[in-house]
Amino acid sequence: MRPAEEKFKKPKTPEQPFVELRQGNVTCSVPLSRGTTLLDAALKQGCSVQFKCRKGTCGRCAVDIISGSAYLTERNEAEQKKLGTSPRRLACQAVLNG
Repeated sequence: MRPAEEKFKKPKTPEQPFVELRQGNVTCSVPLSRGTTLLDAALKQGCSVQFKCRKGTCGRCAVDIISGSAYLTERNEAEQKKLGTSPRRLACQAVLNG
């Protein structure tokens, strides 16, 4: 039988993974929401990411990934075309996969 004080302890849950991004002087931590674009997840979190087309053509939503890049899909054709070899990502095209 477990001691009485242990009955009421909450189980420890691992910290939820996130992606940290920066655009200009705005930095935001976005919790993972599998299958959601980084842009949609950031906006849902209240992060003021600049964007326009949502198609990967204008480049306005380009962000620097500070941490958590492993939780993003590989660059798609639109990102490769718009960003070239830049380490930045288009928030409207990068999808959370964690």
